[in-house]
Amino acid sequence: MTDKHGKRFARVKLISLFLLSFVLAACQSNANRSQGPLLVGPSAPEVRAQNADANANLQNASVFLDVAIPTFDPGFPMDRNTGEIDYEELDDEGIWPQLRRTEAKLFAVETKKAMQSEKVFGSVVVVPDASTPSDLFVLGTITHSDSEVVGASVTVVDSSGEIWGIQEFKHEVSQNFFRDQRNSGKNPYEPIFKQISGYVVSLLSKLSEQDKQQIKDMSLMRYARYYSPEAFGQYIETDVKRKNGQRYYKFELNGLPDKSDPMLARIEELRAQELLFIDRLQDQYEVFDAQVGPSYQTWQEQTLPELEAAREAAFKRNASAAAGIGLGILAAILAKNSGSSAGQVGAVLGGIGSVVAINEAFKSNSAMKVHNAVIEEQGQAVDLSVGPTEMEFEDNTIELQGTATEQYMQWKTHLRNIYSLESTPDTQL
Repeated sequence: MTDKHGKRFARVKLISLFLLSFVLAACQSNANRSQGPLLVGPSAPEVRAQNADANANLQNASVFLDVAIPTFDPGFPMDRNTGEIDYEELDDEGIWPQLRRTEAKLFAVETKKAMQSEKVFGSVVVVPDASTPSDLFVLGTITHSDSEVVGASVTVVDSSGEIWGIQEFKHEVSQNFFRDQRNSGKNPYEPIFKQISGYVVSLLSKLSEQDKQQIKDMSLMRYARYYSPEAFGQYIETDVKRKNGQRYYKFELNGLPDKSDPMLARIEELRAQELLFIDRLQDQYEVFDAQVGPSYQTWQEQTLPELEAAREAAFKRNASAAAGIGLGILAAILAKNSGSSAGQVGAVLGGIGSVVAINEAFKSNSAMKVHNAVIEEQGQAVDLSVGPTEMEFEDNTIELQGTATEQYMQWKTHLRNIYSLESTPDTQL
């Protein structure tokens, strides 16, 4: 054997031994815990057990916080230089943009349903963004979704700017989920939304009634300052804080105006009108959920078995490759541990881009054309498309047009113009 071939063989052997040791270590660590995915955060049963007593107390509370859930961030990879979507990385990760934008809205709606079922909050609404007045905000980002594994990162922050917590959540759908007729019509991702809801409840349970009332007071004062900073700015101090390397603004109350203040009473009326639009918008999100939900579930049901088939094909290729370099034992371990972390190593080594192939297969499947068309149409727009809306306030009617965000901003502008005319009657707007 020449020195050249000898060195090449030595490198191959060294790499093979490294892979083998890595897989064996994965198998050993896997033996010390239950099979299945690593869930970041408590599982749904644990959440229910931990919050059973807390929920009973919270349901009997005297102060209930209102919650706003902006549509989730779709989690697209971004180019650091341009700030635009990195489409090459998007393809590498197998993300179908229209599907992910659809999920961003659906996930917010599902989170709302889960939180409403807790019966420990005031109003729980889905909103286009975080510019709405509310006591608490649940900000979600989709980190993964391929019909089998769904992941989301959630940040919970109140109206004072205080970050209650940041948590990652994951859930893996069983391959047998859709084979069970009892699951017909059920959302296979439901456990992750229960996890998110349970997490927010666990954070809420740490607050006293006084803490919650202070948050509600802050919500009102920040809204009042938005309309009249000269009159209400004195009640709020702003500080800059850092958490997890991120800078954010923290607001503190210096006091409260008299409850009989006529300016404050007027602002409360305007806020009620703004929240009325948000309440009406919930009907639009429910319609969206009803229209898109069946097509989305069809995508989940059709792609889930394809993921399993793609994974099995990957392991077969891994076994052949391992045998080719004299690592039959590695192939055996990978085949044996297809559901373990060692099996995941094999999937990575296969490099098959299964999610990309599955999405393309779904889009090209003639039987799925109707469902695909629904997802394509709904996912083209970043924002929720809604029809013209008529809003009436004090004998004045205004027709709002455009997307949900555009209509919301039109209504906010209209209300602010009303306040400006009342506070400066001689000014022409």
